[in-house]
Amino acid sequence: MKFAKIGMILLLMAVLVVSGCSDSKESPEEVSEIAEDLGVDVISTSFDDFGVVYCDPETSQDEIVALIDEEYKGNFVQWTGTIYAVTDNGKSYTAQVQHCPDSLSDAAVTFKPDQNEAASNLIKGQDITYIGRLTRYQKGVGFWVEEVSIVS
Repeated sequence: MKFAKIGMILLLMAVLVVSGCSDSKESPEEVSEIAEDLGVDVISTSFDDFGVVYCDPETSQDEIVALIDEEYKGNFVQWTGTIYAVTDNGKSYTAQVQHCPDSLSDAAVTFKPDQNEAASNLIKGQDITYIGRLTRYQKGVGFWVEEVSIVS
């Protein structure tokens, strides 16, 4: 049963990718010039690619772990979310970012040190588009994106 659910999720993602469909009313964002300047390959430019599964309350934690490990872990994404909180870690800043409509924060987004000035000016409720490497997921807590640069 577990494998059937994972299979269904992967099939749904494949259909969305092939058809170009998205929940968003806007067209998918283009990869920013920042990604090109950084020399990174961005595998996703819309959280909808991931959120269709991640934000679904019917999706199990094991299914989320499998999705992250198989598709996203170690790869760069360019996503937009809403700032919930910003913390100064001493050498860099981490923002708690909301992507799913029913969460306060589902991602810890840690900025590269050269982004400190811009990150220090982020405020709760502000929308942010960022590029970073999705590095891990903790059940019940959320996912981590590191090496982050602010796009807008």
